[in-house]
Amino acid sequence: MRARILVVLLGLLAGPALADGLATLERFYTNTHTLAGRFTQTVSDANGTVTETSSGQFAIQRPGRFRWDYQAPYEQTIVADGRELWVYEPDLDQVTVRPIDADSADAPGLLLSGAAFPSKLFDITSEKDGWLRLTPKQKDSGLGAVRLKLAGDSVQALQLDDGLGQTTRIELLDQQRNGSLPAARFRFEPPPGVDVIRALPQPPTGGKP
Repeated sequence: MRARILVVLLGLLAGPALADGLATLERFYTNTHTLAGRFTQTVSDANGTVTETSSGQFAIQRPGRFRWDYQAPYEQTIVADGRELWVYEPDLDQVTVRPIDADSADAPGLLLSGAAFPSKLFDITSEKDGWLRLTPKQKDSGLGAVRLKLAGDSVQALQLDDGLGQTTRIELLDQQRNGSLPAARFRFEPPPGVDVIRALPQPPTGGKP
């Protein structure tokens, strides 16, 4: 589910709020080349009850690279190296790797690290309190709406509604923009003895947007 979120985790009827939000998001895509910090993540059910909390460190290098290191309550590492997505679960001694389709709305984790402004894949509308709502244009993608909380020139939080009543919210904290990040941070080498499972790319269920 974690990998789904990150890889879930980007003709306008623009009133002023939407215009301001779109301008902020476009500045983020134009001016942000790297981003690093820590995150907290909460998962809530349809009644709003929190069912899972986790936290860790993240790093993004645009275009197409990110690393999410979950540290609590259990470890997991998710790395996108620009071509493939690696999901390492130490408790299972297992790594799953699959190709990345950067043009798929089924890759919300590439939203912040993507090369292009996300209007190609999403219809974008404004909500109150600085949130933008991104709805996949490909209706059968299996992805619910993604919401972004904007402040200044940055994205402060992401929220994913899975369409079944479950909501995942990720807060991006202690952000450091455009700092130098080592290339090795976005490469993953499976530890010795770990099972590596190569998943085939999912066939398209409909036309690309």
